[in-house]
Amino acid sequence: MPSFLIGLDVGSSACKCMIVDDGMRIICECAQSYPTCYPQSGYAEQDPEDWYQSACLAVRMCLESSGVEAASIIGVSIAGPAHSIALLDCAGSILRPTIHWSDLRSTRQTERLEDEHGDAIFETTYCRVNPAWTLPQLLWLKENQPTLYKRVRRILVVKDYVRYRFTGSFQTDVYDAIGTQLYDVQSDCWSDALLDLVGLAKECLPDIQPATELSGGMTRVAARDTGLRAGTPVAVGSGDSVVEAAGIGAIEPGHCILKLGTAANVNLVSQEPKRHSGAILYRHVVDPLWFAITATNSGISTLQWFAEAFGLAATSSAGASMMHRQVEALAADSEPGARGLLFHPYLQGERSPYWDPRLRGDFVGLVRRHRLEDFARAVLEGVAYSLRDCYELVTTFADSISKLYLIGGGAKSQLWSQLVCDIVGRPLVKPGVQSAAYGSAILAGIATGIFDGWPSAHGRPTLPVKLLQPVEESRQLYDRGFETYRAVAQALRPHVRSLGEMSTSVEQ
Repeated sequence: MPSFLIGLDVGSSACKCMIVDDGMRIICECAQSYPTCYPQSGYAEQDPEDWYQSACLAVRMCLESSGVEAASIIGVSIAGPAHSIALLDCAGSILRPTIHWSDLRSTRQTERLEDEHGDAIFETTYCRVNPAWTLPQLLWLKENQPTLYKRVRRILVVKDYVRYRFTGSFQTDVYDAIGTQLYDVQSDCWSDALLDLVGLAKECLPDIQPATELSGGMTRVAARDTGLRAGTPVAVGSGDSVVEAAGIGAIEPGHCILKLGTAANVNLVSQEPKRHSGAILYRHVVDPLWFAITATNSGISTLQWFAEAFGLAATSSAGASMMHRQVEALAADSEPGARGLLFHPYLQGERSPYWDPRLRGDFVGLVRRHRLEDFARAVLEGVAYSLRDCYELVTTFADSISKLYLIGGGAKSQLWSQLVCDIVGRPLVKPGVQSAAYGSAILAGIATGIFDGWPSAHGRPTLPVKLLQPVEESRQLYDRGFETYRAVAQALRPHVRSLGEMSTSVEQ
């Protein structure tokens, strides 16, 4: 009987499932979306039950579409975003909606933690405090929902919650432990001092296991819900960014990834930990490598905002993909530089390199000649400028950058991909397969012994790649544009903060 592996990516807006054979050839891909709720300004929440139900449905869809028999699935692995946690009571029931990583409600708690404990937190976790992290989110819950907070008995990030529902195991890996900002990176253990800051018992935290270890087998309930066989092995798994990186072959020091996802980021693989106050530092899933991330809050979500704010959403009955094509088509009718219109995409504050949740976005340089297509072009360029801002930060601490990958949903756009290439000014490699679900499938193969390691898995298929080269004329134009982009951001920074203070919303 042939053998197959399942990789799941429980992402920011959908669960993607992929079935591959033992030669890493893709047999089937399916996705099932779920909502993010915005109950008030600055809030973003998801229901952990949606993660599980979407994962189950995506697996069933793949099995049915591919005709692969459940008995031939020999391993499963799950990836997902860091920071967002499910809160469970003593019975394992969900206590409240999850505070999403993009949520800004813990801004005040973040600022207080930074003022009072910032140096100690950075020394312990190798990362500075930000509202995206679990630590300030927990402090917000403790201070604003104390009765509920006292009932918390378990916390699990996205992929760990889905795996908990699959297997009953209460575990995580080092990558996602670091992402909670409750982990002592130097001592390789949960931090008593950080737990004391939020009044959380260590028993509420999962056991930490290697990502490529087996966590357990599918329970009968999970088998019924997914269509898989009870006992099917499930790996511990890891975070979506690092699994995605390993999946495309970014497993050597000097490999660097530009990702145009829901948010965008620049990820550097290094031999040694590259600690920097402007970056997020994790362990790579490939030991003993490290994984540094500079991250902007901008990305595909910015296109979604633009489409809705400028009335494109109402004319797009086909959903998000149609809206993205509309934005791209509009932008193509403008010109490089958007006829002098500049956009700063700080719609949810900003992470790298500013780490300022109060930062605000803007359009600058507006004159009568500007039309909708120029705004569309400026939005695409603004996100790309923000990505270059992250890349420039990486170059300050990278020993070298030998290869640059471009991945993510935004990279499906030929226009946006070339625009990023021109703005960054470096050749970019676009892998033919660039999915955390694919990396998860490899991880499942390693956990079940199909592969000896990541290099062994990458030796199986021949994956198509595309090489982008910057257009020299555009590169020179965008070099000047980037200088202006940064200068204007710095000049306007105190003023947009003042504008923000005029609002009484939670974002402040």
